[in-house]
Amino acid sequence: MSFYPLFPGILALFSWIFVILIGIMNDKPYRFSQVGLIFITLLYIPTALFYQTYIEGTLLETIYYYVLMLTVTLFIVTAFMVFKKVLFTKNHYHLFIKSIKATKWNAYYVVDHKGRIQEMSDSLCEEFGFTVEQIKDKSFFDIVNRSIRITSFDGVETNNRAMETYYEDYQKIVKPKTSEEHEMLFQNYQGKPVLLHTVEQPIFILGKYRGRINIGERRSDFDLLSIEKELKAAEQSVESMRLKFIATLELSEEGLFYIDLDERYIWGNDRFVEMTGIPSNTIDLDDYRKLIKEEDLQTYLGVISGLTSRKQTYKTTYRLLKQGYYIWVKEAGKRIFEDKSSNIIMGSFNVVQTSGYQKINVSEIDGLLGQPELLLHLDQLVESKKHFQLALIELSSVPKINDMYGREIGNMLMGEYIKKLKGSFMSESSQIFRLSGLVFAITLIDPRKMDLLRQGIQANQTYMNLQMNYGSIQTELEVMIGVSRSHSDGSSGKEIYQHAKDALMVARNPQYQSNACYYHEIHG
Repeated sequence: MSFYPLFPGILALFSWIFVILIGIMNDKPYRFSQVGLIFITLLYIPTALFYQTYIEGTLLETIYYYVLMLTVTLFIVTAFMVFKKVLFTKNHYHLFIKSIKATKWNAYYVVDHKGRIQEMSDSLCEEFGFTVEQIKDKSFFDIVNRSIRITSFDGVETNNRAMETYYEDYQKIVKPKTSEEHEMLFQNYQGKPVLLHTVEQPIFILGKYRGRINIGERRSDFDLLSIEKELKAAEQSVESMRLKFIATLELSEEGLFYIDLDERYIWGNDRFVEMTGIPSNTIDLDDYRKLIKEEDLQTYLGVISGLTSRKQTYKTTYRLLKQGYYIWVKEAGKRIFEDKSSNIIMGSFNVVQTSGYQKINVSEIDGLLGQPELLLHLDQLVESKKHFQLALIELSSVPKINDMYGREIGNMLMGEYIKKLKGSFMSESSQIFRLSGLVFAITLIDPRKMDLLRQGIQANQTYMNLQMNYGSIQTELEVMIGVSRSHSDGSSGKEIYQHAKDALMVARNPQYQSNACYYHEIHG
């Protein structure tokens, strides 16, 4: 047996210990490195036992020297890393303490793992009635018990003894990389109340608890503190109101907006964006006013400029350019003169439904959109490259029914017909519009609905008519229909609409053999 190989074995053992220390400092196990070093360490035991007998003077001795050089290299590297890590940790700790002293916060203290004071701000020393030199390296709670009386901790009534017991268990339960926020109320050495608000951070070096740092602010002006709490409560209340207001804007069916006259922009809710056709919720004030029809703009500006503290509200109607055509809109608002810091107008916005027909108090009909919306709908379908048909439907016998049975019966018939029309031919993307008192338009998107209409007309020329019975009244609603198709009958919404009108004109002709006409059949 030779003791010579035991010395590199000791170096390998120390290298293994150094790797364990590095793992503790970095919170990483480095299992592969540990296994390798344990293997090398154990390898030196049989090497020492059989070195003179089997290794010396053989090829194994050469291998032994290579392993020896590897062991020495690993020892130097791991020893250097541990030295550097310990030095950096220690230096980092002192730099951290130094930075605390230069902090803008007016209260801090550092306690080591034995509960002794290492650092404390002058402001806290004043409350304790000592200087830093008098309390350094003294037990924190010895100083506390001699100078102050703790009355509350995190809003719970307590005392000095209870706090001392709490921190006796602190180092047993605290974990690295954690922090806690605490608020402690105490009476200083003069009996005056003081509030200490700190963030508590434990100190761990080489994975071992070495103390704690508390840094924050000390407050003794309780009148000011009360005001701050009131301001915080007011801030929370304002934030709550803001969130409720935003929710109201989101849920409202009206177009709601505000105008900032200082920053010169308009913000509107999603409904406002939908009604006006603007690209986003915010638009420059001048850009918005360019959308107003020129002859209406001066009236609009006069209404806005005429607002005073005595006349804060307004109502006005004007024409607004929306995606290529003008719509009538009604705007009502109020300028908030009470807000001295800004010039704001809050308002609501609605589209005026214009039509050349009279409302009949039938919900199925009075809520329908008109020709401008139809043209917009057709353009959207064309842009999305959908295949569809447009059917213009004229309830031609309604005037005759009105004369025979009264307008009330005629209105009921129209409402019932539109209701059945929606149920039979409308799909998810389809829409129905009222173009005049007797003419309606419906878009057919579903190919099955197109086939249903086509086959019905081919089988029966009066397929779209409707037999109605109201008590003793029995009548038939006669219908004329003109149909145009996308792609083949027009490349724009306006063109498809015009071709459907042409087809309807043919269907009205008494000489035509059917009540329904497809445009492509007469202009193949």
